[in-house]
Amino acid sequence: TLYPARRNGQPAAAIFEAVAPDGYAGRIRLLIAIRADGSIAGVRVTQHKETPGLGDYIEPKKDRNKTRPWITQLNGLALAGSDDKAWRVVKDGGRLDYYAGATISARAVARAVHKAARWFEANREQLFSPEGGKP
Repeated sequence: TLYPARRNGQPAAAIFEAVAPDGYAGRIRLLIAIRADGSIAGVRVTQHKETPGLGDYIEPKKDRNKTRPWITQLNGLALAGSDDKAWRVVKDGGRLDYYAGATISARAVARAVHKAARWFEANREQLFSPEGGKP
């Protein structure tokens, strides 16, 4: 599901309901906000079954790092001006930190957000057309 947002009649952002199908314990449901310029405004996990105390750090309230929760690394990322490394965890040669023993959770979220950003980039013009992307 996708919700385009406008501010003063101008494209502002799009909010996606997305699913990372490949979490350690199954699907991870996400809300992904992408600004009209293509940069990630924020990501939040809405549902998951990742291991408590290990993989559940993808959810800010369960992340031990309260100053900079793991998921905030995705804020500001955009396809423009970044390479694929920006969207992968360090273990896979990327730039996103992860917690040892819980790579699969971080990898799944990062992949889903990257996929949403690519879809947004490919469909931005239609999404923000006066018809709102409706046929």
